[in-house]
Parts: sequence; structure tokens; C-alpha cells
Amino acid sequence: MRIRVSQPAALLCASLLALSAPALQAQEPVLNVLNWSELISPEVQTAFSQQHGIKLHYDILDSDDTLESKLLAGHSGFDVVYPSSSYMVKQAQAGAYQALDWSKISNRGQLDPALLKKLEMHDPQNKFGVPFLWGTDGMLVNVTKVQAILGKDFDLNSWDLLFNPEVVSKLKGCGVSLLDSPQDVFSVMLKYLGRDPSSENPDDYQAAFAQLKKIWPSIRQVNSTPRDPVARGEVCVAMAWSGDAGVMQRIVQENKLDMEIRYVTPKNQTPIWFTMMGIPQDAANKDHAYAWINYLLDPQVATQLSAYNSYPSAVTAAQLAGREAKDGRYAPTAQEIESFYVFAPISNKTVRVMTRYWRQLYTVQ
Repeated sequence: MRIRVSQPAALLCASLLALSAPALQAQEPVLNVLNWSELISPEVQTAFSQQHGIKLHYDILDSDDTLESKLLAGHSGFDVVYPSSSYMVKQAQAGAYQALDWSKISNRGQLDPALLKKLEMHDPQNKFGVPFLWGTDGMLVNVTKVQAILGKDFDLNSWDLLFNPEVVSKLKGCGVSLLDSPQDVFSVMLKYLGRDPSSENPDDYQAAFAQLKKIWPSIRQVNSTPRDPVARGEVCVAMAWSGDAGVMQRIVQENKLDMEIRYVTPKNQTPIWFTMMGIPQDAANKDHAYAWINYLLDPQVATQLSAYNSYPSAVTAAQLAGREAKDGRYAPTAQEIESFYVFAPISNKTVRVMTRYWRQLYTVQ
């Protein structure tokens, strides 16, 4: 049966539709993400939106401190954020995150159980955070230059290259660099000295400071982007994050540089860190957040992302693919992963002690 609509009724319907159009647009599924730059390719973002019918608003994060201020102020406006694990633990304790409903993350089984176990130091029972990618603190070593000075029998798999004053003084001429990150430097130095790398004891930091003063005159640079000086031959040993390892290998290969650069992670003395995924307490689109997190844990997607950003994935299948690729990407073995230690959270009081000593180093001649 056809229904005939009178002209006044038709006009009324048209008016109602016009009024409801903005409301319909406002109800379009959206997801607001805040993440670090160059970690998720535009292709993956587009594929997610097309597959799930969700419009993705993707903003770039510049620091953990910025994220923390947004979360603790409330009304962050984001549905998924990417804190460093050591920051996330304090934010979770402050009530910044929703407890995860793991039943909505069907790809949980794709995560490396060894990494989830390590993360329990920061997030007991993995209650608030999903690991996305991870890395380590190590050293970029110009093997040829270092062996020419120390000899081919010298064990390069040792923090002696950075923290033994006698060794560092020999390498001074070819250039030694530290990360411009007090927490990374002090943590690794404490571990090197046989102390707790997450100590709250001021005496431990005084000991680490005393050791750093001995090597400081031999340090050429304090630099958080050491790969360029290494590529230019200005530095032969540089403390570095593992993200620089894969990029460094690509620089050597693409520019056909005549140098062997090795990324070194001394056994049982290498810290591991994580970039996490969390859902803020005030997230407005929680179901879409779970869809996004689950999508990124899909083995195929995770493998694609690891190749894109050069970081090892928390997804087991992506880790295996990285090891098999042999394209210079940082892809440690399961045995190496087992030997890495986790940064534990430290108090603001201890951070201040560390920062004070770090500033004093710049007065050392």
C-alpha cells in the first residue's frame, strides 16, 4: 500500500530531517588517539577506519609529562593514550585509567607472555595497560674503531665501554657519548656498580655520581639522538635507545658507509622499557578504544607496524617476523629478552636527587 503524504506533512518531515542532520553527524563513530610520532603508519590508520567504520582523530604526543598533565587534569578528550610504562604506574595509582576488560581484547593471546610477566612490576595482573612496543638502553659501537684501540679480544658486550674510567679514557679520541637522560644513565650505572637500578637510597646515587665524575672528562657529547654523530664518525661508542639501532643500520646500508656498527646490550645489565596503550578514565568511546587496541594486536598488523617503526612488537608473531627479516631491525632473541631488567618507578624525591647530581656533572672539568 502506498502512503500519500500531504504537502504540509512533507514540509514538516523535511524540516525535521534538516534539524536532525547535525545530530546524526554528531553520532558518527569516532575514536580519539594520542600517540608518539612515527609509530603507526597512515595506511594502518586508514585501514582501521575503513574496516570498523570509525573516524579516527589521531594526535601526536610530545612527552610523557604532557600526557600526565592532560590525564591528571581530567577531561583529556582521548580514548586511547600511549604512556611509557614507568609513567603509567603512577598515573594508574592516581586513577587516570579505566581497568581493562580483557574479554573485549580477543587478540590478548597474541601478546608475548614473557613481556606481560615483566610488566607486572609496573602493572600488577596487567590491570590497566596493554603493551604496544618496547625497547632497551644499549650502546652503538663502531666495532672497527673500538677494536683498533682496545684490541680484537676486548669484550664489547660490556658497559666498561662507557663506565670504566680506564677504558673510556682510551676511547676519548674516537668519541664517547651519553644519553641526555639522567634516569637512564643513573639506572644503568647503578646496575653496573652492582646496586639496585631503581634505588631510593641517596647513597647509591652519590656512588653513581662519583663514578660518572671519573668518566665525564672523556665524554665528548651528551646527546639523545646519537645516530647522526655515529654515522659521521664523530663518535665510536654512544649510549643509545634501541630505536636508533635499526635506523643506524639503514643509514649504513642506504649510504653504503664503510663501517660496522653494532648495538650492544650487556647481558643481565640492560634495562627494558615499554610504550603502553591505556584507556583514560574519562574516555567517551570505550568500545571503539577496545576495537582499536585489538586491531593493533592482530599479528599481521603488528608485523606491518614493526617493519614501519623499527621497534620490536609486544606481539609474538611480529617478533618472530622481525628476527627472520634480518634487515638490520632490532630483534633480540627470547633468551636476551629474559635477561633484560625492568625500570621500577622511583619517587619524585629521588628524581630530584638524581637531577641535582646530573647538573653538577656539567661543572666537572
